Amino acid sequence: MPRIYRSMKADGDKPLVANSAIGLGVRIGNGPHDDIRVTKSGEVTPGSGGMSVASNWRELPVHRIPRRLRSQLPSAVGNDLLACWRMGSGTFVTERIAVGLMLRIDKGNHGLVEPTERTLLDNYLQNLAATRDEWFIDEE
Repeated sequence: MPRIYRSMKADGDKPLVANSAIGLGVRIGNGPHDDIRVTKSGEVTPGSGGMSVASNWRELPVHRIPRRLRSQLPSAVGNDLLACWRMGSGTFVTERIAVGLMLRIDKGNHGLVEPTERTLLDNYLQNLAATRDEWFIDEE
Protein backbone atom coordinates (compact mmCIF):
# COMPACT_ATOMS: atom_id res chain seq x y z
CA MET A 1 0.00 0.00 0.00
CA PRO A 2 1.42 3.43 -0.91
CA ARG A 3 2.58 5.77 1.84
CA ILE A 4 0.36 8.86 1.84
CA TYR A 5 0.22 11.98 4.00
CA ARG A 6 -2.60 14.36 4.87
CA SER A 7 -2.90 17.25 7.29
CA MET A 8 -5.91 16.76 9.56
CA LYS A 9 -7.27 17.66 12.96
CA ALA A 10 -7.07 14.98 15.61
CA ASP A 11 -9.91 13.30 17.45
CA GLY A 12 -8.07 11.67 20.31
CA ASP A 13 -5.20 9.71 18.81
CA LYS A 14 -6.84 9.32 15.39
CA PRO A 15 -7.75 11.77 12.64
CA LEU A 16 -11.08 13.55 12.83
CA VAL A 17 -13.63 12.07 10.42
CA ALA A 18 -15.16 15.13 8.76
CA ASN A 19 -16.09 16.25 5.28
CA SER A 20 -13.71 19.18 5.23
CA ALA A 21 -10.28 20.15 3.94
CA ILE A 22 -8.78 19.23 7.32
CA GLY A 23 -10.67 16.05 8.13
CA LEU A 24 -10.66 12.44 7.01
CA GLY A 25 -13.19 13.06 4.25
CA VAL A 26 -13.92 15.32 1.31
CA ARG A 27 -15.60 18.66 0.75
CA ILE A 28 -18.96 18.20 -0.98
CA GLY A 29 -21.94 20.39 -1.69
CA ASN A 30 -21.77 21.50 -5.34
CA GLY A 31 -19.47 24.42 -4.56
CA PRO A 32 -16.30 25.70 -6.23
CA HIS A 33 -14.06 23.99 -3.64
CA ASP A 34 -15.64 20.54 -3.78
CA ASP A 35 -13.10 17.73 -3.75
CA ILE A 36 -15.19 15.22 -5.73
CA ARG A 37 -17.98 15.46 -8.26
CA VAL A 38 -21.24 13.85 -7.21
CA THR A 39 -23.76 12.81 -9.88
CA LYS A 40 -27.42 13.76 -9.68
CA SER A 41 -28.09 10.20 -8.54
CA GLY A 42 -25.68 10.63 -5.59
CA GLU A 43 -22.81 8.61 -7.00
CA VAL A 44 -19.07 9.20 -7.30
CA THR A 45 -16.72 7.64 -9.81
CA PRO A 46 -13.00 7.05 -10.30
CA GLY A 47 -11.34 10.06 -11.94
CA SER A 48 -13.88 12.52 -10.48
CA GLY A 49 -11.70 13.82 -7.64
CA GLY A 50 -11.20 12.70 -4.09
CA MET A 51 -9.36 13.30 -0.85
CA SER A 52 -6.06 15.15 -1.41
CA VAL A 53 -2.87 13.54 -0.15
CA ALA A 54 0.86 13.97 -0.69
CA SER A 55 3.91 11.73 -0.87
CA ASN A 56 5.48 13.37 2.21
CA TRP A 57 4.25 15.84 4.82
CA ARG A 58 6.81 18.36 3.51
CA GLU A 59 4.95 18.26 0.16
CA LEU A 60 1.64 19.36 1.72
CA PRO A 61 0.55 22.97 1.13
CA VAL A 62 2.44 25.18 3.62
CA HIS A 63 -0.86 26.49 5.02
CA ARG A 64 -1.67 22.90 6.06
CA ILE A 65 1.67 22.23 7.77
CA PRO A 66 1.52 23.27 11.46
CA ARG A 67 3.67 26.29 12.41
CA ARG A 68 5.27 24.21 15.16
CA LEU A 69 7.18 22.38 12.39
CA ARG A 70 9.01 25.53 11.22
CA SER A 71 12.27 24.15 12.60
CA GLN A 72 11.98 21.38 9.98
CA LEU A 73 10.24 23.42 7.26
CA PRO A 74 10.62 27.20 7.68
CA SER A 75 7.71 27.97 5.32
CA ALA A 76 5.14 26.13 7.51
CA VAL A 77 2.29 28.52 8.40
CA GLY A 78 -0.59 26.16 9.25
CA ASN A 79 -2.67 26.05 12.39
CA ASP A 80 -1.04 24.13 15.24
CA LEU A 81 -4.31 22.27 15.81
CA LEU A 82 -3.46 20.29 12.65
CA ALA A 83 -1.19 17.25 12.53
CA CYS A 84 0.56 15.55 9.63
CA TRP A 85 -0.82 12.03 9.35
CA ARG A 86 0.64 9.06 7.45
CA MET A 87 -0.98 5.92 6.15
CA GLY A 88 0.80 3.04 4.42
CA SER A 89 4.46 2.35 3.80
CA GLY A 90 4.95 1.64 0.11
CA THR A 91 5.95 3.67 -2.92
CA PHE A 92 3.76 6.65 -3.84
CA VAL A 93 2.15 5.13 -6.95
CA THR A 94 -1.36 4.76 -8.33
CA GLU A 95 -2.66 1.71 -6.51
CA ARG A 96 -5.49 0.36 -4.38
CA ILE A 97 -5.07 1.50 -0.75
CA ALA A 98 -8.10 0.07 1.05
CA VAL A 99 -11.48 -1.50 0.39
CA GLY A 100 -13.17 0.60 -2.29
CA LEU A 101 -10.34 3.17 -2.38
CA MET A 102 -7.50 3.88 -4.75
CA LEU A 103 -4.68 6.40 -4.82
CA ARG A 104 -4.46 8.21 -8.16
CA ILE A 105 -1.38 10.37 -8.65
CA ASP A 106 -2.58 13.52 -10.41
CA LYS A 107 0.56 15.68 -10.40
CA GLY A 108 4.04 15.13 -9.04
CA ASN A 109 3.85 14.50 -5.31
CA HIS A 110 0.07 15.06 -5.07
CA GLY A 111 -2.58 12.40 -5.29
CA LEU A 112 -6.26 11.80 -4.74
CA VAL A 113 -7.87 8.98 -2.79
CA GLU A 114 -10.77 8.08 -5.06
CA PRO A 115 -13.39 5.34 -5.25
CA THR A 116 -12.24 2.22 -7.12
CA GLU A 117 -15.56 2.01 -8.96
CA ARG A 118 -18.83 3.89 -9.35
CA THR A 119 -20.50 3.90 -5.95
CA LEU A 120 -22.85 5.92 -3.80
CA LEU A 121 -21.26 8.93 -2.12
CA ASP A 122 -22.18 7.51 1.30
CA ASN A 123 -20.29 4.27 0.52
CA TYR A 124 -17.20 6.24 -0.52
CA LEU A 125 -17.34 8.34 2.67
CA GLN A 126 -17.73 5.19 4.79
CA ASN A 127 -14.70 3.64 3.06
CA LEU A 128 -12.63 6.75 3.84
CA ALA A 129 -13.76 6.71 7.48
CA ALA A 130 -12.94 3.00 7.73
CA THR A 131 -9.24 3.85 7.23
CA ARG A 132 -9.19 5.92 10.44
CA ASP A 133 -7.26 3.32 12.43
CA GLU A 134 -4.60 3.09 9.70
CA TRP A 135 -3.43 6.72 10.13
CA PHE A 136 -0.57 7.76 12.43
CA ILE A 137 1.01 11.12 13.15
CA ASP A 138 4.36 11.36 11.36
CA GLU A 139 6.07 14.74 11.60
CA GLU A 140 9.70 13.65 11.43
